[in-house]
Amino acid sequence: MGPSGTKRLIAVGISLAVAVSLLLLAAWMILGGGADTSEPDGIKIIAPADSSDSSTIGSPASTATTLAPPEPTTPAQIAVYITGEVVNPGVYTVADGERLDAVLQLAGGPTENADLSRINLAAYVADAVHYDIPEAGGPVGLAESSGDASNPGVAETDPTGGCQTPLDINTATAECLETLPGIGSVRAGSIVAHREEEGPFTSPEAITDVSGIGGGIYQRIAEMITVDPR
Repeated sequence: MGPSGTKRLIAVGISLAVAVSLLLLAAWMILGGGADTSEPDGIKIIAPADSSDSSTIGSPASTATTLAPPEPTTPAQIAVYITGEVVNPGVYTVADGERLDAVLQLAGGPTENADLSRINLAAYVADAVHYDIPEAGGPVGLAESSGDASNPGVAETDPTGGCQTPLDINTATAECLETLPGIGSVRAGSIVAHREEEGPFTSPEAITDVSGIGGGIYQRIAEMITVDPR
């Protein structure tokens, strides 16, 4: 083999060596063997914070303040005394600002003899006041509308009413007796006539001896009458 043949062999060998080196280098790079995955010095990669994390600085959830609902207020209570033509007369405790009609319903409603046209059922009731429901056809009772400018149309009486409660049926006037539920002007006159003719009543229950006053009426007024033991 001459010099020219030798040179060709050397050139082919070099070409093959270069090709193999290039193939090996390409394969090494493809497989990632030469990739530097380490972080650069002094640099730290921080993943983005989860927006749903309520503890993130600046998040509305971390700064929002929950306000407690205001506690409901309880209205003041007042005591109202209602008598006259009502089913269950007595003292009732209601909220301040209640109307007379509501108190009347608490007392069982009006009796068949009640005359509601002479009172203002829409009036506001007041504490420690006596309200009397009048009898149809009877005289104006102590608890008719006062016409007070500060509370017009309210049916009320002076707390004493000029008639001491409980009423002493041996000394009470006919006018005071008429303030009792179920006792109109006729029955009040009968009570006065009975004690004048038969003598003083010996007990509150003895009022049933009066004509027209039975056990039903007595049950309604039992706590509102008395007899002086003298």
